[in-house]
Amino acid sequence: MKSGKPSRSVGILTAALLLVTACGSAAPPPPLDADIVSVGVKLYPGLSPVNSHLPVGFEAQARNKILKHAGVQESAPTPVWTSNWETALSNRKVHMVMGMISDNDLRAAKFRLARSYLRTDIALLTLADAEPVHQVQDLAGKDICTVEGSTADETMKVLQNSAGLRLTSVSTPENCIERVRNEDSFAYSTDRIILMGFTTQDENVSKETGKSFFRVPDLSMGRQQHISIALHKDHGEACRRLVSAIDTYVRSNDWLTDLRGQLIDEYLRLAPGNPHMTDDIVRKKFEPDTINADRCADGDT
Repeated sequence: MKSGKPSRSVGILTAALLLVTACGSAAPPPPLDADIVSVGVKLYPGLSPVNSHLPVGFEAQARNKILKHAGVQESAPTPVWTSNWETALSNRKVHMVMGMISDNDLRAAKFRLARSYLRTDIALLTLADAEPVHQVQDLAGKDICTVEGSTADETMKVLQNSAGLRLTSVSTPENCIERVRNEDSFAYSTDRIILMGFTTQDENVSKETGKSFFRVPDLSMGRQQHISIALHKDHGEACRRLVSAIDTYVRSNDWLTDLRGQLIDEYLRLAPGNPHMTDDIVRKKFEPDTINADRCADGDT
């Protein structure tokens, strides 16, 4: 598993103190102009592994370079989760949140959304020696595990009748991984980029063969997800600055180098069957097709 040098813990403490001070004032400074920008980071295997309690990996590289392009001098990551990131941002505990944030009108009514620095489809994770699947119809009669309430869960419910698959919804990704490991479920379904990260975790790699116990078939289950940056509703200008910074980063060689170096190449090394991805394939699969400021102005009159 990749590891990296974490940001200074004093940076997080300073950022937290700055935010507390700002919350007590009438007009907190624009987020990109803060001395230390506090960034809530949604943690994902592979994308944001944790070293010394701080996220590293592709997310750390993306955060540092996007914010640098936006003129930020220093930032400090703070781990957040699906269950609490909206509260943290609404209460100004962090200046912004980076991660897999579903783009819907309800959420756009509460936050600005700078889209997007990574794209992924919904896919499957199976055992390495599982029966190959090449089309959705191959899943007929097979049990697919999802995390309840997730986008993949919604997608599988739609396919449940049309494809004849069986659906098991559980509370955590780890529950799904164990179900697949124990052959209680044929596959675990969520975002492809996350599944690739799971295959590279130490506990999922055989010490004897040096290969993962799992693989991620090329079959796409549909809906695209985007990894973006959410800000408080009153930071439209900062949102537009971030969109410009995202565009600069994604179109640079840095984006491809960071994604390959921090996740893709590690996945290719450990995945059974020795899969191969050219740079063109990586961009075709994961380069965002939505980089715009449309969600930076929602609700403005």
